[in-house]
Amino acid sequence: MPELPEVETIRRTLAPYLPGKVITRVEPRLAKAFRPDPETFLREVTGRKITSLARRGKYLLLSLDNGKKIAIHLRMSGRLLYSENPSPPPKHTTLILHFEGGAELLMEDPRKFGTVHLFAGKDAPPGLTALGPEPEKKKEVLANLRAAGERRKVSVKAVLLDQRVLAGLGNIYTDEALFLAGIDPSRPVNRITPEEWEKLYTAICQVLEEGLSHRGTSRRDYVDGKGEPGTHQDYLRVYGRRDQPCPACGEPVAYKRVAGRGTHYCRICQQ
Repeated sequence: MPELPEVETIRRTLAPYLPGKVITRVEPRLAKAFRPDPETFLREVTGRKITSLARRGKYLLLSLDNGKKIAIHLRMSGRLLYSENPSPPPKHTTLILHFEGGAELLMEDPRKFGTVHLFAGKDAPPGLTALGPEPEKKKEVLANLRAAGERRKVSVKAVLLDQRVLAGLGNIYTDEALFLAGIDPSRPVNRITPEEWEKLYTAICQVLEEGLSHRGTSRRDYVDGKGEPGTHQDYLRVYGRRDQPCPACGEPVAYKRVAGRGTHYCRICQQ
């Protein structure tokens, strides 16, 4: 699933092209992906101009000149691809936005979990309105993490994956941050000390910045808005490196299920 660095990289890739574009034709190709429905989407979006492009958590937000917004969540395998010389669309195309001049924005999603929400004002999708703070808001993030530790007895990884606590983290960057902080992913969240929360927050910011600097992690489906893969997979410390040497101590990277997710960590460095 694209996480904050991947979605932000897509935003940065598309930002020079989309604002100011007029949508001349709309092709909603996978009915179940659209909220409220593909007919409303087609009617409200055709002929509109894109005025701005933003990101919130793992959502990409397109603002239109009629006051509406499009919130795209790529979920497991979604891609957004901009082209000025379109070719025949791939089999698993969810949406095509055609622009004046012949360019287009295409959403491709082989697993078909991605969603496209059209909304205005208070009608934003629940997943968007419930998002916690962005990672750079240190005071709010630490307050949410500490509050979760006081009222919950789940694993620290489960809390980091909770988008209501902190927006944007997923499996990859959670594993990487916990490794940097030296915290076992399965440790009960109510046993994390204030000092460890500070250390973990610093680690979160570091791994996200690294992911951004390498334009995202391309292990399977992810590419940026122009179809180019990221390179952060070449810099991962533990994620996806099961049985390979830990970069800190040399012991094999371990694997277990935590919070329902496959989890990579070091038994020695993350006591």
